[in-house]
Amino acid sequence: MKNISITFSNEEEKKAFVLECERDFEKRLDIASQKIVNSNVQCVLLSGPTCAGKTTTAKKLIEDFEKIGKSVTVISIDDFFNERQEERTVVENKKIDYDSVEVLDLELLQNCIENAKSGNIIRVPKFDFISQSRSGFNEHYISENEVLLFEGIQAVYPEVTSLFKTEYKGIFIDVSEDVCINGVCFSKYEIRLIRRLVRDRKFRGATADFTFYLWETVRENEEKSIYPNKNICTVQLDSFLGYELFLMKSYINDVLSEVKADSKYYKDAQKILEKLSAFQEINYDYIPKDSLYTEFLGKK
Repeated sequence: MKNISITFSNEEEKKAFVLECERDFEKRLDIASQKIVNSNVQCVLLSGPTCAGKTTTAKKLIEDFEKIGKSVTVISIDDFFNERQEERTVVENKKIDYDSVEVLDLELLQNCIENAKSGNIIRVPKFDFISQSRSGFNEHYISENEVLLFEGIQAVYPEVTSLFKTEYKGIFIDVSEDVCINGVCFSKYEIRLIRRLVRDRKFRGATADFTFYLWETVRENEEKSIYPNKNICTVQLDSFLGYELFLMKSYINDVLSEVKADSKYYKDAQKILEKLSAFQEINYDYIPKDSLYTEFLGKK
């Protein structure tokens, strides 16, 4: 359990706290990245649950590999979704599981990995998420100084890692601890839920009710397929930023205010709102333009 006790007397104190939290995360990110970069492997797996911060981590890895003269090709495992819609949905208890391993074309992924290791041209599919179908392939020749970064929550699934055998290094990013701020406690899952509620509204137009609905299946899959396998990644990275709940207060208020009293998620929404009600707000203008939080709130 992480405990934080802080109040702000003025805006300058808020700005200072934001920068302190950003520096702390940057140190953690740098240490994690260097462990991967110094491992001298061709294939890197980047995983973590939803809204953990994988995009920011990938950017850092690319920057650090380039500093030592290596190029990086990022391969999204989501692009290996099965092409036919009926093969992409696994229905259990009337919920659609988009994160199940059954939605992946493992044969195609294996072919890509084997060609990369043998120095052949790889064919990486392009998946169109609007039409829910494969729109084509990108062909790419792997150079001698190139690293392949396979990114996605599925990167720790045994069915996926077995395709790489032992010739890879993995990095797992997550909110790693529950947090109490000024005596108000949030589970590590609740923090990511807040991130996702705001992100899905901003970038996907999703209602809070819909995100809550999907979250049930997301969490089931995390406990079934992600967390039991996270230790295949030798590098673990905590993405929590001490200021983030102060920052998210106004955003989550807007999102959750639309949850009606007759919604099955009304109590969940009110619980979050009540917890954050006493928090002082931090303005997004205080956040650096390259912050992890641009993943959830957008570029500045």
